[in-house]
Amino acid sequence: MRNPWLDIPEVDYVGHMSSPTVNQRPVLSRLLGDALGSVRPRTLLVLGCSTGNGLEHVNPEVTSRVTVVDVNPAYLLRLGERFPNPGFELDVQCADLADAVLKREAFDLVHAALVLEYVEWPLLLPRVAAALKSGGVLSVVLQLPSLSSPAVTPTTFVSLQSVESLFRFVEPGALVEAARGEGLTLDTRRTELLATGKAFEVLRFVKHAV
Repeated sequence: MRNPWLDIPEVDYVGHMSSPTVNQRPVLSRLLGDALGSVRPRTLLVLGCSTGNGLEHVNPEVTSRVTVVDVNPAYLLRLGERFPNPGFELDVQCADLADAVLKREAFDLVHAALVLEYVEWPLLLPRVAAALKSGGVLSVVLQLPSLSSPAVTPTTFVSLQSVESLFRFVEPGALVEAARGEGLTLDTRRTELLATGKAFEVLRFVKHAV
């Protein structure tokens, strides 16, 4: 089955995420910036990077290589246009996360924001854990269920409704338990409340030194 994300234009995705009833784009940018500032990684992997929201916070004096993965080539094209001379090595991979090649023990920080809800995360998690260096950090942003809004908020950008069929909430406790089994220890966990009434759960895991 064709991935619905392939049929959502870049302008629709950015418009939806920036619309007043969603307004998640600036929050997600800040959360990536928070992770970068805390971890100060030399190597970064961003899963489901879309058009590179948040990469403006990468400090080339700290981070020398950034790998980004997304299934939609148009999003990655736009990312390249936004960061033509980023000051760091930029490795762009167009792939479904189920098939993406993640280099083992290569990354100090892996960031996955509103990504695990759209994939078979129990299958992806072991590969992500293996991609982290010893002492590396996995940063995850999950969307929490809302009593007042559906998983995908309706906006004028109706193409986004097609991905609602893929969306599955990830129970944070289940992720914590599964991560522990992959050698990832929960370091921090907090809830980020959004002005629209929704909320994110922000978790960071550290890979055990071996």
